[in-house]
Amino acid sequence: MTLRWRLTAAFVLVVAVPLVIGTAMVAGAFPREVQSAQRDGALTSSRLVAQVLRDYCDRARATAEAAGRAATSTTPAGARAAVTSLVDRGLADGVQVLDPHGRVVAVSGSVPTAPSDCSTATHAGRYVSAVLPLTTAAGRPGGRAVASYLVTGSLLDNVRAAVHDGDVVLVDATGTVVTGTSALPRDVVRAAFDRTTKNGWVSGFTPPATGQPFGVVVLVHAATGPAVLLDATLVVLLAVGLAVVIAVLSARATTRPLEQLAEAAARIASGDLSTEIQVTSKDEVGRLAGAFNRMTEELRSYVGQLEASRDELQSGLARLGDTLSSTHDLDRILHVALESAVASTQATSGMVLLLTPSRDELVLAAAKGLEDIPIDLRVKVGDGVTGRVARSGDAFKGFVEGGSLGEPQGASVIAVPLKSSGTVIGVLDLFGVNDFDDNDLAIIRTFATQTTVAVDNVLLHEEAQRLSITDGLTGLWNYRYFTMTIAKEIERAARFSRPLALLMLDLDHFKGVNDSFGHQRGDAVLIELAARLRSEVRDVDIVARYGGEEIVIVLPETDADGAAQLAERICAMVRRKPFGEPGVPPVRITVSVGGAVFPRHGLAASTLLARADQALYEAKHAGRDTWRIATESSLPH
Repeated sequence: MTLRWRLTAAFVLVVAVPLVIGTAMVAGAFPREVQSAQRDGALTSSRLVAQVLRDYCDRARATAEAAGRAATSTTPAGARAAVTSLVDRGLADGVQVLDPHGRVVAVSGSVPTAPSDCSTATHAGRYVSAVLPLTTAAGRPGGRAVASYLVTGSLLDNVRAAVHDGDVVLVDATGTVVTGTSALPRDVVRAAFDRTTKNGWVSGFTPPATGQPFGVVVLVHAATGPAVLLDATLVVLLAVGLAVVIAVLSARATTRPLEQLAEAAARIASGDLSTEIQVTSKDEVGRLAGAFNRMTEELRSYVGQLEASRDELQSGLARLGDTLSSTHDLDRILHVALESAVASTQATSGMVLLLTPSRDELVLAAAKGLEDIPIDLRVKVGDGVTGRVARSGDAFKGFVEGGSLGEPQGASVIAVPLKSSGTVIGVLDLFGVNDFDDNDLAIIRTFATQTTVAVDNVLLHEEAQRLSITDGLTGLWNYRYFTMTIAKEIERAARFSRPLALLMLDLDHFKGVNDSFGHQRGDAVLIELAARLRSEVRDVDIVARYGGEEIVIVLPETDADGAAQLAERICAMVRRKPFGEPGVPPVRITVSVGGAVFPRHGLAASTLLARADQALYEAKHAGRDTWRIATESSLPH
């Protein structure tokens, strides 16, 4: 047998044997896998429908909350109009509001006679309903609001749309069918509870749960495998036939005497790419010699391209640096910069460290390939390669001696300082097994320059953002930040049914301070007051300059008692110690405080501000240097 036929036979066996074995395994396992995949798909579909039911429960609760707010904040006629609007906009199939005595205040659409809340009940008839108890502004029971979806309405349409393949049946906690996308035999539905195949149906079942008052059954016709197996067998046979053809052609193109190739391959392996084989015949050996010569020519071209690509790498890194300078994520910039630097020099690892504000230590900002390095690594300026580069401001190329401070012992290293306006702000370290050359150092110098530009851009952007939401004099949040956050805090408090307090402060007779001591001294008082207030409040509290000498404090998770305690502490803190630095005449001043609490005194930011301002007016009227919390009967001033 010739070499060509030996290669042909070997190739056919390599292809045919795995295909035959694979076909036999597929023929045995395919039917089971098909039904298992269908069963998993049906179960996934039932969970998807269950999620749709939970979404409808959440939507019903949101609609009930909206109806409750409308009913408790307007007239009965307004409540009826609001309830009708909710149904007309498709936010529920039916909405009903009852007073504390069970009488209907407003109703629209279809509502169950005895609704059960979908978040706690599993027996809901033919509705998904949310039942929301209402309370008055005084904290007394105010009736209830009900929002319902009929399972045979738009809800069923959405369920049908969520399941592209199969039929869906909704059952109650007793297993009774409530509705479905088609009429199915009862024994098929019952079999779904045991997750068994019945009469050619494969099922998936998700039982009722909290927020999901109905069980979900998804049924699909069990797939049959013979037709698919026949197609697979034909494909395998075609693949084997194609493999035979390819094997014959490949063997014909690659047959050659191995002894003749060995010498030429050895010369090329030694680096002699000028090697060329003389083509003396047109048989297999001649054709192989021509292919070998073409391969050698391609290798020469490839080596030339590699040499040219090294020169292009520096310009590519510069372009990457320009790209980095356009983003404002400092952590991402440093990681991208480090990864690109490691890749461009074929380094094995690296890290970026930035100087602390005190400029006596460097802290780890990014690392790659250093498994044991601590995430809180700190290096003193002057210690190790990194510390010496940070102190001198000069790049270093050489070897690590000592192997501490996150630097692998004995590794080749390049350490380049990151400089901003001539000042070192950090160090970029690269480590490798092979020696770095001067070209690597030049590339990393260029890249470090671009990285520093990107870092400067980020720091400038962050400073601009900070200045846009802080008061330039006191350092407190400004009015713009206050208006952005108060609405979010009120929304969060309403969502989780938690209190929220708002205090408004005003310095008593502050105009007299400016008139007697000058506006600069008045500004100093405001600055010191801001510092004292920050020491009195929690980290989660928001202190903002509202305007002039008025300051507002937002207190999440705080009721009227907590607000009163803080107001008393603030008045005592201001009264206890005069304002001013040693060596200048002290300024004694007091503060008046007014407060309001959500939802007791209002549901909107404007209402709370008005109530707090009215309470502040009452504190002023009471003689100043005191505080007042708004009452339910107080009206905005």
